[in-house]
Amino acid sequence: MTSDLRRLPEGDDPIPRQVNGCPSCGYTGEVSAFEEHAPQADHAVPARLAGAYFSQEELEDAHDPLIADRPSAQDTTLASEVQLHLRPRAPEAHEDPALRYEHHAQICRWLGDGPLREGDAWLRGAWLYGDRGEQANEERCRARALHCYRTGVAERHWFGRREDLVVVAYLIGELHRRLGEAEEAGRWFEQAVTWSSGLQSMQELVQLAERQRSDPRDIV
Repeated sequence: MTSDLRRLPEGDDPIPRQVNGCPSCGYTGEVSAFEEHAPQADHAVPARLAGAYFSQEELEDAHDPLIADRPSAQDTTLASEVQLHLRPRAPEAHEDPALRYEHHAQICRWLGDGPLREGDAWLRGAWLYGDRGEQANEERCRARALHCYRTGVAERHWFGRREDLVVVAYLIGELHRRLGEAEEAGRWFEQAVTWSSGLQSMQELVQLAERQRSDPRDIV
């Protein structure tokens, strides 16, 4: 396992095949998202969730309150967002599993699945870019995953169990570490340990957090 909790298979990696992408429109998801759990095309997307982020510049601009000269976001629909943001890169995403996870992350946000689901998709995209040695794309996706996880912790209601909160706090620390932010990483590793108090099932992760704070490595 990697220190950002990716299990390394002995054979073929299943992660690239876990989400599918339509080569025509770019809609992306697991098999059930094309069948019994497929959303309605007119699913409402509130303005605060609209837009797509395929570059670090877009991500920073989207969260910069000082940029006042861009058009204000409007309430829209899933079909409109897919048409505007995913369709232009649909054939590419169909063939590229890393980009497919970027598309999946956008879908998770538009559907209101929450920042944790969106963050998981960005993190998987980062793993696949890293496998190809595309460092800039890997770091961009890690930064986006980090933003999502921190949003989830700030809002807190996305967590059904304290164990999940501990895991995400650890991941926040590890993502900060891998992005070169050692001091912030150490703070979140310590937070994961604090939140794990009394949870015997989390002791292995606690030990990992303590190791990553003092002697960090990329493989568990």
